[in-house]
Amino acid sequence: MRNGRLDNGMCGTAAARCPDPSRTILVVEDNPQASKLLSIFLMEAGYRVMVAGNGCQAIKLATQCHPLAITLDILLPDQDGWQVLAELKASPLTRDIPVVIVSVLDRQTLGFRLGASDYLVKPVDRAELLHTLRRCIPREGESGVYHKVMAVHTNLDELNLLAMILAQERYEVLQALGPEEAISLARHTHPDLVVTSLETGETDFFALLEGLKAAPETADIPVLALMPWVLDATQKNPEAGIEFVLLQENELLEERLLSAITLLFQREKQAG
Repeated sequence: MRNGRLDNGMCGTAAARCPDPSRTILVVEDNPQASKLLSIFLMEAGYRVMVAGNGCQAIKLATQCHPLAITLDILLPDQDGWQVLAELKASPLTRDIPVVIVSVLDRQTLGFRLGASDYLVKPVDRAELLHTLRRCIPREGESGVYHKVMAVHTNLDELNLLAMILAQERYEVLQALGPEEAISLARHTHPDLVVTSLETGETDFFALLEGLKAAPETADIPVLALMPWVLDATQKNPEAGIEFVLLQENELLEERLLSAITLLFQREKQAG
C-alpha cells in the first residue's frame, strides 16, 4: 500500500497497515482522478484516507481496518459495487460501517435496498460529500450499529418515500417491493423493524404478516403499519408484534412515522 492506496491488480494476502479507524474513510474508486479529488475533499476536512481500486481490495481493507465510513463507486474493474455492498453488509465484521455510494449511476432505490447509508450521484462537490458523511457517521459516544429498518410497499414511489424518510434519520434502510420480496429479504437480513404504509391501500398487509410469522427467523420482527383507518376488533391481534399507527387527517406522514418508530424502539430498549 502506497500513500494510503493498495496497488491495483491482485488483491494480495499481506496485512494492510491501518491508520486510526476513528478518523479514516475508505474511498473505493478505480478512477485515479476521481479518487484523488475525493481524497482531497476528505483530507482537507481532517479525515485520514485509504483508497481501494477494486472490490477485492475494498472488502479486504474494510475487514482489516474497519474505517469510519466507506465511499463506494459502482463501476469497479473486478466486481460491481452492488456485490461489494452486499458482501460488506453480509459480514458481521463490516456490516455496521456506513457506506455512501458515489457513482455516475442513479440507482438510489437499489442502493438503499442493499443497505447503503446514502447515495450521491457524480459529480459530487465537497460540501455535499462532507454533509452526507457527517450525517451517516456515528457521533462521538454513539454506537456504530444502527437499527436496521425495512420499508415495504407495492408502489415504487411510496416505497422510495418511506426509504428517504428513514434514511434521513440515520436508520440502515432496506427496501422491499411488495410482501413476497419483503419476506424473502427479511429471512436473509433480519431487520429490527418492518415498516409499511397502507394509505393507498395497495400493499397486501395481511400477506406480509402471514409470511413473516410463518418462519421462525422472522416471526419476532416487529411490524409497524401506518393506517388511514381504524381496524375492527376481528383484525387486531395484540400478540402478533404489530404496531398500528393511525394517521390523522392533514397529519404529516414523516412526523408520524418517525415518532412512532422512536417510541417503539424506546419501549423495546426498556423491556430488554
